[in-house]
Amino acid sequence: MAEEFNAVWNEKRGTKDKDVRKLPKAMAKLMIQANKVKHVLSANSDIPVFVDALADDVNYQTHISRAKFEEICHDLLVRASEPIEKALKMANVTLEELDAVEMIGGAMRVPKVQEAVSHALGEKELGMHLNSDESMALGAAFHGANVSTSFKVRHVGMADVNSFPVAVDLTDLSVGKEEKKGGGGLFGIGKKKQGEAKKKKKGDDDAWAKHATIFKLGSKLGVKKTIAFSYDKDVHVEVNYEEGETLPIGTGLSIEQYDVSGIAEFAQEMKEKELGTPKVSLQFELDTSGLTSLVKAEAVVEETVIVEEEVEIEDEEGDNATNVAADEKTEEDAKAEETKDDAEKKEGEEEGEGDEAKGEEKKEGEEEKKEEKKEEKKKKTKMVQKEKKKRHVRVLKVNTYNVGHIRPYTPEIMAESQAKLERLAQADKERMMLEEAKNKYESYIYFIRNKLVDDEEEIVKVTSEEQREALRKLAEDGEEWMFDEGFSADLKTYEENSRPVPKAVEALLAKLGKIEELMKKWETTMEHITEEERGEVLEKVAEVRKWVEEKVDEQEKSDVTADPVFTSEEVPGQTKRIESIVARLMKKPKPKPVEKNETEKNETEPSESSETDSSEEGSEEKKGEDEDTKEEAAEGDKAEGDEL
Repeated sequence: MAEEFNAVWNEKRGTKDKDVRKLPKAMAKLMIQANKVKHVLSANSDIPVFVDALADDVNYQTHISRAKFEEICHDLLVRASEPIEKALKMANVTLEELDAVEMIGGAMRVPKVQEAVSHALGEKELGMHLNSDESMALGAAFHGANVSTSFKVRHVGMADVNSFPVAVDLTDLSVGKEEKKGGGGLFGIGKKKQGEAKKKKKGDDDAWAKHATIFKLGSKLGVKKTIAFSYDKDVHVEVNYEEGETLPIGTGLSIEQYDVSGIAEFAQEMKEKELGTPKVSLQFELDTSGLTSLVKAEAVVEETVIVEEEVEIEDEEGDNATNVAADEKTEEDAKAEETKDDAEKKEGEEEGEGDEAKGEEKKEGEEEKKEEKKEEKKKKTKMVQKEKKKRHVRVLKVNTYNVGHIRPYTPEIMAESQAKLERLAQADKERMMLEEAKNKYESYIYFIRNKLVDDEEEIVKVTSEEQREALRKLAEDGEEWMFDEGFSADLKTYEENSRPVPKAVEALLAKLGKIEELMKKWETTMEHITEEERGEVLEKVAEVRKWVEEKVDEQEKSDVTADPVFTSEEVPGQTKRIESIVARLMKKPKPKPVEKNETEKNETEPSESSETDSSEEGSEEKKGEDEDTKEEAAEGDKAEGDEL
């Protein structure tokens, strides 16, 4: 639409020398206006277009209808149905399997987009029940909360999938460094096609290479996959995007490259032990952000070893002897039972019930005897040989690097970006301070002008016409400088030209009051400073106070239109002499404590010396505490002196 506006603009002016597309500011105005027109035409059939001072202070004015808008954007509107077909194909779903369709996004308000989507969906009704903009933001917020580990929210039931298939190419490390360097490159330049790689493999049997698609199109994010192969040399690994319809044109295919070393050394060690070729396992992860990386690399060799183990078995010889004796005893028991049964049959029916009970007891006794015989079977231990698998595992060394201009965010780039952000933040701060200084400078100029007019009666009493005219001239010169040289002046220049006038007398009197309080405090905290030295400082303070009073009286008695008796620049210098004296006194060292004669201590009696020692220790401790207190007070006074 902006292009159409530009064509109308050139047609009306009858020239193409000043094309709007060559003017960034004018083109930005057209783009903003085109976006507004798109919104209005979603609900209206036509709209007038007006852009004030588009270029060379010439206004732009035209009229556009919805039909013209749809004609201009026809190729873009047709593309609205293509993502639907791609999504259905990727999900392996037909239109008949869909239950409902809901429109979200800002473009849903455009009637032509609704028509194109409705045509692509056939008889499906378009649902427009949600706020299109809020639903997008809310869904993104919930999905972000589900992915993040910092929030605990209810799962919204969305599973993100991989939009681009990812493949792995494996070659020998020496080949990878010589021939595969730059694999993929920028925009896929330098990457060999799969067909050429296969031809090379057929022509050269010695060239070891493998290719595998580890994450297919539409696979879920947040998964890991492992590829395993047997090889005895170090390998070069390339992780690349596979060329397909979903990959945008011009996208670099190379994602990341790895040099996996340690396989050859491990294979040599296993060969010396007369073991097989190592089995290499490479584990890749497709994280929740859709980034693929190698997370684990190891080599494994399995060794079959024979070990002896002690097992427990039954003693067969003892079992045979026991079985023979048991058989003989069983035959004798059977004959005795037959004789006993014949005798029992001759007895009367009254003894029948007792015989049955005796028979049951006999059977139970026989069963108990059999169980005891089984328990009495002897057991013995025997050493047997068994085969077991022993795993030799070696974690491999992985060197990661990238090729081309598209690279991950390294710590060096992070530090460079942070420094750049700090520079930009400082530039923004200085710009804001400069704008504030310009505003203050301009405000003060207007303040002077308004003051001369609003308070003219009061100002006339204390100034002459020449002074007021000079002040007006200064204000005009300041304004002229601001719009001329000051337009490109820096912050320091503005600060120098607009220095505020300090309240010198008030500041001086406040400083003198602090000095007097300090001298009074020194009477207890710094006893090594004599009264004469403190008196010298107080005399100087009194002299300065007297000077201030005299100057103020002279100023009040002088003509209001005359030059001032003293200026603010003269005031701060009055305390320089006092400050130097105070600094000298603070550097004055404290007197050393008096030491007692050791000979006098030795001449004293033992009992007296012990009492004296204890008393001296107490006094010394007290003295030390007093000195510490004085030192702390002196440090506080020094800090106050530094402030002066």
